[in-house]
Amino acid sequence: MTRSIISSLFLLTLFFSGSALAVNCQRAVTPLENTICNNDNLHWLDSTLSVVYHQALQHEGVEGSNKKYDEWEKLLEKCTSDACIERAYYAGISALSDTNRDFKWDGKWWNMLAPNMSGGVIQFSRNAQWSTTLDIRAWAGLNKDEYTAEARRLYGMLVVDRVSDTSNCKLLLIPKHDGLLQVYSNSEWGCRLSMPTGVFLDGAYKLAETDPRPKPTLLSLGIFPSAEMDDKFRQLVGEDYQNFVNSANVYIYQDDIDNMGARVLSMWVQGAANSRTAIVMYTPNGNIWAGRISPAKGGGLELHYFSTDGSDQRKMPRTLVAWKLRFLDN
Repeated sequence: MTRSIISSLFLLTLFFSGSALAVNCQRAVTPLENTICNNDNLHWLDSTLSVVYHQALQHEGVEGSNKKYDEWEKLLEKCTSDACIERAYYAGISALSDTNRDFKWDGKWWNMLAPNMSGGVIQFSRNAQWSTTLDIRAWAGLNKDEYTAEARRLYGMLVVDRVSDTSNCKLLLIPKHDGLLQVYSNSEWGCRLSMPTGVFLDGAYKLAETDPRPKPTLLSLGIFPSAEMDDKFRQLVGEDYQNFVNSANVYIYQDDIDNMGARVLSMWVQGAANSRTAIVMYTPNGNIWAGRISPAKGGGLELHYFSTDGSDQRKMPRTLVAWKLRFLDN
């Protein structure tokens, strides 16, 4: 345990004091730094390389990672044009990522890091020696879209200079020796501005015919802290349990205005935040209150209420009453 803490502190020190930090554009002083900071694409690549470097520190160790970084830095410092700097960044990212140049791209690739009720799938077609076509489907709750993109092969990676039907969305796809496909997007400079709310393409993708992610539970999502509490909630809500899971696309802590020392989580579905939402409130001693709002069959919205204290809504905690009144008038 102590050794693990020391190791973590050591890596943390490297993160904040090492040379491989993204360029601080608030303090850019050299022509190279100013060129990077005044070009959104180079700024994104600089940030991506910093992330890749610190991942390499953890997986490959300090000595090997620093050697690769130092070699890349010498290459970068020779550059005096945007094109040279861009190519140097791609070379450095590929080297630090230990790119698998024998990667098999065929099949469906699923984003393993997408949140519950969100996801992404990438398929490749028209594979050529220097390029390939990407078919992309991504969603967040009810928000979804499909994209195509042409990618060029560079240093064993795929580089997308622009995703079709977006303003300035760029992608970098890095094949890994562990069989995963790591995808980075310039979300802060392009992709996030062009995609539906909550939809993103960044992540670690795994090859599979169907979604390989484990079926989520309120325990695995972190809404309940223990299997005992999760089981108790399952018994309380019965078949409605899955509906609560399906409501947990986005979930945040909310204040316990009853001041009973309870933990409160509010959750909703992207694209339907006003009609598919839920709340869970529980105390350390096992008291639970929960509500779920969904479209009613006859139109409008309906409330489903559950409590270890009974189903009488007149006893509903003020925290849930305030939440309910945001969606229902009565």
